[in-house]
Amino acid sequence: MSPAARPPVGYAEVPEFHVAVARRDDPSLAEGPVVVGGDPEKRGKVVAASASLRERGIVDGMGVAEALDRAPEAKWVRTDMGRAREVSGSLRAAIRREIEAVELEGLAGFYMRAPADPAEAEAWAARLIESVTRQTGLPLRVGVAPARFAARLAAEDAGEDGARIVDVERFEAYLLALPIARLPGVGPKTAARLAELGAVDVPSLRALGLERLDVLLGNHGRTLWQLAAGEDPKPLRVRRRPASLSREETLGADRVDEPVVRSSIHRLTERLESALRRDGLSAGRIALRLAGPGERTVTRSCSLEAPVADAAALARAAHGLMDRVDLGGHDFRRVGLVLKGLEAAGAEDRQLDLF
Repeated sequence: MSPAARPPVGYAEVPEFHVAVARRDDPSLAEGPVVVGGDPEKRGKVVAASASLRERGIVDGMGVAEALDRAPEAKWVRTDMGRAREVSGSLRAAIRREIEAVELEGLAGFYMRAPADPAEAEAWAARLIESVTRQTGLPLRVGVAPARFAARLAAEDAGEDGARIVDVERFEAYLLALPIARLPGVGPKTAARLAELGAVDVPSLRALGLERLDVLLGNHGRTLWQLAAGEDPKPLRVRRRPASLSREETLGADRVDEPVVRSSIHRLTERLESALRRDGLSAGRIALRLAGPGERTVTRSCSLEAPVADAAALARAAHGLMDRVDLGGHDFRRVGLVLKGLEAAGAEDRQLDLF
């Protein structure tokens, strides 16, 4: 399919997410280089580094001690994945308030459909950046292009908190100017191998031809050929927020009494909290399902006073439903919780702000 026949792809991300979170939480880190990673005295690895440090060769996976040797003026921040996931949930909620159908990429990346008209795409990206930055306090950059991989590259070109739109008319010129190393899947070893063959940019990669790339690199060579031609072999898989979320657990105890069921409820609400925060959602309704042998099933449900996303609130509601169940004489072996009325976390506050 030609680029003109494809709907444009948008990609939005918080650059150096862990660094951005550290700076937002601690304003003293706003200026100067920052390294986020494990304890340097315990061979901790770099998880993220500010842009100025990357220009000096400090990359993810490098030892933090080595990074600080190279840049002694850098400030080290210990990795806090719990905090990162919490902020990621807030970020996803902010994105979903503006664009419901997205494809998630890690903690801080989002693929989506974008307007085809370049002027509309510019305005769309500006609104998205303004809204998400206002809600989260995090920088956001956006890229738009006719191919998925190119949208991500365009976002990288946009800087810390800007947007770059590569429309159909400029797409071929954009591709031809790309160095080999910027194509997805081209690491130092592949780049060195291709350089030996004279391929250092997209035009010289195309010149090798599909058959030669196939012989030299197999499936990877065919993928590189597709990318050089402006085709992304990985399809866009945007999805709207789910209509419901559910988790269930089969009870292994010999005797299933009320404490066993309530303990299961506690575990299920923790798993549901993780699922809600992962997608930046909150739930307005909860249902408890208890199933036994055969067709025996008991269901209780209720609406929540306000949409919630934390395990404690879900557990309180679930235990309230449990209070309405008489376990006497029943042999329930499976416990399930179902959440409905899902919406972007904080959406109820946004609606109130309109008034």
